[in-house]
Parts: sequence; C-alpha cells; structure tokens
Amino acid sequence: MFTSIMKNHSKNLIIFHAEMQDSCIDLLLKDKGFTIIRVSQIDVIIKKIIDEDADLVICPYKINGESGFSIFNRIKPFLLKNAIPFFLLMEKYDEHGIKIGLEIGIDNFIFKPYHNSSIVQKINQALNKRTEVNVFALKHFKKYFASSEVAMFYLEKDEVICVNEAFCKLSKRKKEDFENQHFDWLFSFTGNTENEYNYRRFTEGGADVCKLKNVTCCNTNGFAYTISLHRGNQYNINSVFGEVVPIGEIPENHNNPNIQPNTKSRLEWAKEMFGLTRRELEVFQLSAKGLPVKQIAADLGIAERTIEKHRANIMRKSETRSMLEAILAVDNKYTTVYN
Repeated sequence: MFTSIMKNHSKNLIIFHAEMQDSCIDLLLKDKGFTIIRVSQIDVIIKKIIDEDADLVICPYKINGESGFSIFNRIKPFLLKNAIPFFLLMEKYDEHGIKIGLEIGIDNFIFKPYHNSSIVQKINQALNKRTEVNVFALKHFKKYFASSEVAMFYLEKDEVICVNEAFCKLSKRKKEDFENQHFDWLFSFTGNTENEYNYRRFTEGGADVCKLKNVTCCNTNGFAYTISLHRGNQYNINSVFGEVVPIGEIPENHNNPNIQPNTKSRLEWAKEMFGLTRRELEVFQLSAKGLPVKQIAADLGIAERTIEKHRANIMRKSETRSMLEAILAVDNKYTTVYN
C-alpha cells in the first residue's frame, strides 16, 4: 500500500496495494483533503513520481513477502531525485525497525494504534519540508532557474555545476566556460572579514543561507554585487544555489564587447602571473584556504607527494620560497588593482 500526496491544495496520496486495505487510514486522509490513488506495481509508482503525480509515499511493512525496507531501496533514487517523502506503515511500534529505517533514509513511520492527529501532523510536516530537500532536482525549479532574469548558479562541493542564461549575459561568457570552475574563480571578496566569516560558516554547515556583500564577479568590469547562497539539500551541505544581484544600476554599455573587462579573480591573476596549470591552480586555491597537504591530497584524490610536487612547481614559477609568499604575491597584485 503506497500513498503519495500531491502539491498545493489538492493533495494526492498514492497507495501501493496490500492484501488488506486499511480503510480507517483511507477515511482519515480523505477527510483531511488528500486524494488517494492506489496502485499495485512499483513501476507505476515510479511513473507517478517522475510525472510529479506523487508527493508522499506510504508503504506497508510487507507486500507479497517483500519488506517495505526493500521496496524503499528499490525506489529510493526516484524519491530522492524528486524530493518525495516515504512513510512506512507498521503493525506495531518497533524500535529496532525504526532505527534501521531512519539509517537507510525512510522519512517517517505510522504504526498502530493509529492516532489521527499524529498521522496528519507527520504528513503535513513532511510536505512542508519537501521544498527544502534537493530543490534543484524539482522540475519547476529547473524551469525557474533556466528562465529567470536573475543571474543564478549551482555548486556542488564548491564546483560550478551550471549557470543560467542571465549569469552568462552578466559575465559575458559561455556556459561551458564555468564547468568545474571553483567558487573562488567566480567571485572575490578577499580582505572582507565579514564575508569571509559568513562564507566559512556557511560552507561548514553552520548556516543554510549566506549573504556576501560588495563582491566582485569575474569579467564584469569591477561592478559590485550581493551574492545570496542557499543550501539546496538539507542532507548535503555541499549542494548550493546562488543568486547574483547588482548593487545599484549597471551602465547601459556594460555588455558592449568593445569595453574590456578589468576584473580578475585571485585564480585568474595566479594563472596570468605565473602560468599555472589547472591542477596547480587547484592546489594554489586550496593552499590559499590554509588547508594542509594531507587535506588537499584527500580533496583532490591524489597522493601527498604529488601535491608537494605541484606546490614546488608553483614556487618555482612564482620565484618565491614558500606557498605563503606565492599567495601573498597574488593578493598584493589583486589589492593594488582594485583598491
């Protein structure tokens, strides 16, 4: 018995048939305005999820000898991608079963004896949280992201996954130019203690929203922006959605191709000044954040000895005696140009 709840005011529950139907659950949910759709095959459930006809799934503890845990694991990728909560209907309270369910990702449980107010409260809480879970996977958000006139970008683990057309127009670059680039390459707020603190707090999971003020963006002629960062997935602090809003009006000649940009990020300066390779730039960036060699190696998935080799190359190319000197040389150049 699977139940799935729709959006807005007409809420749909899809129920996977069990041998015995729980009429009291049906009556309760219908009375609270939920539309119940019963199905008997998992592929039908998956189709409902993909077609956005499902908002919450309730499954019995066992169906035709298969456990609800097993069924959850089979449809889990589709649930996560579309941010659909999954409830398990149990015959009685089972502490160990609930612990196991929570560990594998089941959202909540309904068990006998039923308490109507508790069931409705659990369902409504799950639906309210739905917009907070993996928002970037939802079709309506993808359409909003693509068509919005506000410049937007999406990061995973500090790497750019995609930007929208408005961002391309703002930066005068193509979408492919941003692929696998890091946040530090897009924006610079070096020397702004408040921004640095807020960004670190956000990346460490201390806040779900972060606002960075007076930030410069790559290739935008030195204009200042406010960057709003939002956590895209409440279970993954590395999933980030950002909006770029200009401070004041942008001159009409901003997109004139004859006007050359004069804004470069720290990494662009490092590349221009020292001719660093892409991997050396990655090592430079992580070193500038104060990460030790061991952590840099773990983050990049390469050996510590290789990191040391890249750092040696950076020092050789920059004609400095340490990574700190190389980093300061770039920062001094950046500060001289923009301050």
